[in-house]
Amino acid sequence: MNDIFRMAGFSVIAALIAFTLRAAHRQAGAAAALAAGMMLFFFAVTRLSQAANALRALAEKSGVENEMLMLMLKMVGLAYITEFSVQACQDAGENGLASKAGLCGKMLLMLETLPLITRIGELVLSFSL
Repeated sequence: MNDIFRMAGFSVIAALIAFTLRAAHRQAGAAAALAAGMMLFFFAVTRLSQAANALRALAEKSGVENEMLMLMLKMVGLAYITEFSVQACQDAGENGLASKAGLCGKMLLMLETLPLITRIGELVLSFSL
């Protein structure tokens, strides 16, 4: 619970700093907002290892293959990283680049799901034989 207060406090202070800097120098404000955003992202990522460990333990107990669990975690990670990059581009006023980053992230996510789609297809085909 303390983490949420730290994150919220840091976000508000960083927003005030970025807003103040942006009034004097637009690029400095954007750089401050981007730096604060990256710090928040890395703060959250360090906390995700706890969730990954809990999911790994649950997967072992339930019999889910480790490969499938890792694929799911990788897909979630790709989605988070893509969303972060899209929002960072939007914050910098680069909406066109943000759209392209989002599209690229979706394409990479689709490529990562191919093993899962293949496995599901093989499973369906095994039922019909």
